[in-house]
Amino acid sequence: MEKNIPKQVEGKSLDCFKTVDLPSLEEATTFFKHIKRKLIDVNHWNEITKAPSATFTIVDASGHTIERPVKKHDHIRIDIPGPGLPSAKGYDWVHVEDITERANAEGADILLTLRPCSDPTQEDTDTAHFFKRLATSSILVEQKGRHISLHYAGRNEIINTDNASMLDNLRNFMVGLGAKMGASFPQWKALIEGLGDADNH
Repeated sequence: MEKNIPKQVEGKSLDCFKTVDLPSLEEATTFFKHIKRKLIDVNHWNEITKAPSATFTIVDASGHTIERPVKKHDHIRIDIPGPGLPSAKGYDWVHVEDITERANAEGADILLTLRPCSDPTQEDTDTAHFFKRLATSSILVEQKGRHISLHYAGRNEIINTDNASMLDNLRNFMVGLGAKMGASFPQWKALIEGLGDADNH
């Protein structure tokens, strides 16, 4: 499934890993299902990180919250700590580009990939995110026997200063620079750690 993570072409990349070994295959299978359930429950990711972090909310085109597991093509509104995006009412936006699941005799895996997009509640087509649309955020969870591995892969992280709004571009430059300097690493690391916390299953 690693091959399904978008390729690094340009800009910065970011990777976080966690591995967990369970006492038995049965426990590993149960734990994988538990992680998967938490992974697709995007609206409650901030409860997993146990720290001041961004909040992720699945919304429809009218801006209403959708309370259900995330699906392919969903839009996710992100409220990050710090200055918001002026043109998008203070939020960043991504859409769910892919959710791929596999299961076989050896184990199972799930890959969730997010990509910056425009604000679906507005006519404006500018990318409502501090990174350009080339950027992706992928979370891969794999179970092989008693072994479970989690991998966050940020790819092609290029600061988005192409928006029509000068205020947007200034904000994106500041936030994007912070993210490239490592500010987004604790956020994703906390999520990966929280998802793979064997004490909470």
